[in-house]
Amino acid sequence: MARHDKRFRSLFGIAGGAAWLLVGGRAHAYEEQASLDLALGYALVVDDDVSAQGASAELGASVGLSDTYVARATLGYAGLIEATEAGGAAQHLGRLRVEALYLLDVLKVVPFFGLGASLTNNPHDSGPLLPVRIGGQLVFGVDYLASRSWTLGLDVRAALLFEGNGQLLNTTDVALRVSRMFETF
Repeated sequence: MARHDKRFRSLFGIAGGAAWLLVGGRAHAYEEQASLDLALGYALVVDDDVSAQGASAELGASVGLSDTYVARATLGYAGLIEATEAGGAAQHLGRLRVEALYLLDVLKVVPFFGLGASLTNNPHDSGPLLPVRIGGQLVFGVDYLASRSWTLGLDVRAALLFEGNGQLLNTTDVALRVSRMFETF
């Protein structure tokens, strides 16, 4: 009986080692971490008359509230070119976002989704003081935990910006993000 016990322990040891190699070590506990984020991507704004698209960049920070919830805030800019028959006009889109994210798993690859609110300048106003528009967004993405300190992510946001005259602007953002993780205690 002792020989069988040793064989089972050896099999469980080998299976555990193989699982550790596949998963990549211990799981990351988001409730113990905060991050600084840099994202570069593509932004698209569409309303009834005009669409504009271009490159975007964001700086952000996040904090793990639990092993499944993260709060994130970002400050971003998008340089957009408006597609019109007369040619392309440049637009500048600045935004501040706050999001709550739900993590589906806490292993090497972490899919997530969430909701957010944003303050955005109106890309159609060209006055010296750009009025701010309120919006909301759905966030979908996936993080790859490259190490205990670095995360690579893909974020997709579909948002609505509320215009002052009752109209809505549709915005879509796709961004690649790199995050530097820090222990919070």
